[in-house]
Amino acid sequence: MEQLVIVGISTNAQHVYRFVTEYNLYEVIGFAVDSEYRTRDTFYGKPIFDLENLENEMDKDEVKVFIALLWNRLNADRRSLYMRLKAQGYRFANIISPKAVIRGNMIGDNCWIHDFVVIQNDAVVGDDVAIMAFSLVGANSVIGNHCFLGAKSTVGGGSCIGDQSFVGMNCTVFDDTKVGKKCILGACSAVKRNMPDYALIKTVCDFEIKQYDARTIEDKLQFSKNVR
Repeated sequence: MEQLVIVGISTNAQHVYRFVTEYNLYEVIGFAVDSEYRTRDTFYGKPIFDLENLENEMDKDEVKVFIALLWNRLNADRRSLYMRLKAQGYRFANIISPKAVIRGNMIGDNCWIHDFVVIQNDAVVGDDVAIMAFSLVGANSVIGNHCFLGAKSTVGGGSCIGDQSFVGMNCTVFDDTKVGKKCILGACSAVKRNMPDYALIKTVCDFEIKQYDARTIEDKLQFSKNVR
């Protein structure tokens, strides 16, 4: 089994570690962070290495790394760390659920493909992409580098998501839609038209919250006396 070092010790690193161990994808030999962020010596019983000295702790030809960051600062933190480690010659793992269905032509590296994701025929997924559970990437679509697709998001066939864009949970991008780089597609939004670079779309929900006493709220949800 291939060995893996997970970069990070946050909640995301915890999720990745549990995901990897549950599916027995890699043998995790440790974690790594920059020394200024290392507040302990172990995480899940594994050693925490200083990222600056990681090459002295592992063989780059034998051990892969995975950056366990998600969408912070529009994926900029993950992109920066990815570019830094790539320039230093590290090899990246892909964390792919055995419950995912992948028919696409190409998937980059340092990608996390979660449970029940479907990537259809001739789709392309770039480097350093996270696609969360139950998402669909349609046929002939392209997901750029350093993107994040939230749970249950849908990218229709022939669409293109530009580099470093964020697709919120349950968002739908219709077929043959072009989304520029560094765009934010809010949760539950429906994207039917092309979007330029650095654009944002969100669903505006104007609603009012009212509070009642216990008896009144119970009376709000009952069948009419005339209903048989």
